[in-house]
Amino acid sequence: MRADAVHKALDACYDAVSEPELWQTALHDLASSLDSACAMFYPKDVGERATLVPSSVHYADLLEDYVAGGWYDNHYRAERGWPLLETHPTGVLIEHDLATDEERRKLAHYHDFYLKWGYPGFAAIGFRVEGQRWCLPLLRSSSQGHFSYEEAHLFARLGPDLRRMMHLSEQFAQARAATGVEALAHIGRAAMLLDWQGRAIEINAQAESLLASASETIVVREGRPRAVHAASDRQLQSLLAGAGSNGHRRQRAVEALPVRIERPAGLPLIAELVSVRGLVAPVSMRAFAILLLSDPHERPLADTERLRQALGLTPAEALLAGAMAEGRSLERCADQLGIAIGTARQRLKAIFAKTGTHRQGELVALLSRVLR
Repeated sequence: MRADAVHKALDACYDAVSEPELWQTALHDLASSLDSACAMFYPKDVGERATLVPSSVHYADLLEDYVAGGWYDNHYRAERGWPLLETHPTGVLIEHDLATDEERRKLAHYHDFYLKWGYPGFAAIGFRVEGQRWCLPLLRSSSQGHFSYEEAHLFARLGPDLRRMMHLSEQFAQARAATGVEALAHIGRAAMLLDWQGRAIEINAQAESLLASASETIVVREGRPRAVHAASDRQLQSLLAGAGSNGHRRQRAVEALPVRIERPAGLPLIAELVSVRGLVAPVSMRAFAILLLSDPHERPLADTERLRQALGLTPAEALLAGAMAEGRSLERCADQLGIAIGTARQRLKAIFAKTGTHRQGELVALLSRVLR
């Protein structure tokens, strides 16, 4: 553990808080400075969503196999480690705290997974963020061996920095996503920002108004959007559950069909889910997806001619921009317009160039100002 290298790596991790694309490199450097092969941030009960959280490049590769193989189920490190972290004097565990040499020879997770990947050594630095338990797992390669208790005592000094990083990361991510939610309000879209468990953590003014006027149709109960109509609620909860199972370290967009929410009279509300990774691209466990609610009786259509004239777009580009102003993913817009996804990507590049934007979230915010 080299102090100068650790301090430099910690500085890089703080930089990654506001620039999430830097996490893989920053955590790789942090792992190297701690004489480890890889590192990641891991919240309690993350399970199959493990690929959503920041990790070093080598850990990210391992996580694909970890999630695909269901290795998060009945994992001895989690089952034994989380309770131990609560009472451990240093807040840092190593492999020898969790299993004996004899036990490890019989543990499938250790023998069939970690040894297969060549990572026998393990340590976890525990900390809390707003009541949520987290740790920073570190893995060592076969050539590096196991961690020692002396090293564990040194790692304990990193706990406050790790807690601060994740706290700031959540705040940055939520602020970015909330900006996208408010941008959607300017073009008449009711939107709720959801966490990875499907709970609403931000509700824009349009959604607040809709909830007040349609309380016989949709409500927020215990933080979670619920449809009053039983069959509609089953579909809505299935949609929200899908949000947490489609994560991917390459920030795949949430893909799900819209859900109809039946109401006592009139046309149903339409609920759609949009990944914030497609909209504002944060790395966060808290800000995960945006639930869009559309009322067919009130929803205005984007004025594509106004977009064309104001932004210098071609008619085809204006059509795509108008569809994206409604908050849909690029894939959904392509389906709506009946064009190939490759064609949509080319048009989006042209729109970015003409508007001086670089991400879909920036574009949506600009379109909302034009369409006011």
